[in-house]
Amino acid sequence: MDNPRFEHSKLAVIGNVDSGKSTLVGVLTKGIFDDGRGSARERVFNYKHEKQNGRTSSVAQEIMGFDEAYKQILPERFIANKNKYWTQIVEKSKKIVTFLDLCGHEKYLKTTIFGLVAMVPDYSLIIIGSNMGVSKMTREHLGVSLFLKIPFAIVLTKIDIAPENIYQETLETIKNIIKSPVVKRTSVVITDKTNQDEIDKWALAMHGNNIVPIFQISSVSGVGLPQLTRFISKVPNRDQLNKAYLTVNDPVQFDIQENFTVPGVGIVVSGLVKSGRAQINQQLLMGPDKTKQFKLVVIKSIHINRVPVDTAQVGEFACFALKPAKTSITLERADFRKGMVLVDPQLKPDPVWEFEANVHVLHHPTTMSMGYQAVMHCGVIRQAVEIKKLSTKELLRTGDVDTVKFKFMYAAEYLKTEQILVIREGRTKIFGYVTKLLTGVEKDEQIKIVQQELPQPQQNQPQQNQPQQNQPQPIQQQEQEQIQG
Repeated sequence: MDNPRFEHSKLAVIGNVDSGKSTLVGVLTKGIFDDGRGSARERVFNYKHEKQNGRTSSVAQEIMGFDEAYKQILPERFIANKNKYWTQIVEKSKKIVTFLDLCGHEKYLKTTIFGLVAMVPDYSLIIIGSNMGVSKMTREHLGVSLFLKIPFAIVLTKIDIAPENIYQETLETIKNIIKSPVVKRTSVVITDKTNQDEIDKWALAMHGNNIVPIFQISSVSGVGLPQLTRFISKVPNRDQLNKAYLTVNDPVQFDIQENFTVPGVGIVVSGLVKSGRAQINQQLLMGPDKTKQFKLVVIKSIHINRVPVDTAQVGEFACFALKPAKTSITLERADFRKGMVLVDPQLKPDPVWEFEANVHVLHHPTTMSMGYQAVMHCGVIRQAVEIKKLSTKELLRTGDVDTVKFKFMYAAEYLKTEQILVIREGRTKIFGYVTKLLTGVEKDEQIKIVQQELPQPQQNQPQQNQPQQNQPQPIQQQEQEQIQG
């Protein structure tokens, strides 16, 4: 059942609202043109309300398949059920490109940041409407891509309806941004007259993160789409260059992004393999839960691109069907929370409440000091943190760099040093990376691996000893759900 390893890459599609992101993804992946009224994007949206208002509010995934000659593979016909036509594409393809269609509206910025931080895309396609110019959100997304060191290309859409003067003004603005001291990249304008060899050359140079190709397309007339499709087919995978990944020989770590209950199957989790190779019947630790514990679970089955396989390795999106390792353990959706992982037992995971990070304040309207609280994104972790200590400064302002001690407000998390973090609150943006984990755990307080149910007296004893700590916990959980949306 195990399939051969595909050459694969992941592209995040970002940009301002109404710039044509979902429409472009629909046109590229379905092999159709748009009608100018949103027919292509309706095939990409996940939810009914997205179709009604035309705005993406979740992370949608679509795939493009290419054969040995880098020609696009299209199924015989597209149907609403992705399971069937994804299978047809995967069976005939040698390379799979996954599109992450992210949100453009400022209201959903946290979802876009989650897609860029947790899903670790190889490249970003920044979509800009030729008739709209470079907006505030476009600059916001560009800044996040720059900090996360994600190479990006610019795609100018709607060139068929953009007035010539507005179009030229937008193009010049983009070129000036790219060559500015902050970005320091070289822009390359790709037109419908650019030959394939030149497109291939710029595509292969993308992993160096010095080139920014600028494409000019129309999803209605199809102008520029062959050049963009060729470029997408040739961009190389960046798994070996990406510091977010370890190697296939390391112990398994799988970041859980979503969880489901599938009738007849049970609990299913989807996410990204960050290290190692997971296989069917392998035992992994799932956690940490709200009590800082891990449960021992077994992988029943694995799906990649909606196709059943035997293994999933570093850099691949996958779905695992899970079951408890012991019959005495229960596994329900209520056991899950945001930020959980599956890890190899030999890693002996130790969640932390506090950690130190080197941070750079990109923007804050006033000042920050001890006690400041905001939501942090770090991998799949999305939780409010509080500043407990500043190393060299009394206050943090826009542009400051310092080492800061943070504390999670609601639950301990599984962290590693060198992980990139993004802290946001309104328009406040703080970027940084974890430098030190403050475990503060004595030997007799090590986390428990739940392999069997504990006797009732042992469960009740800590509640009698620490009533004040346990009483406010449900309120804190409600507050966390409100903060995280």
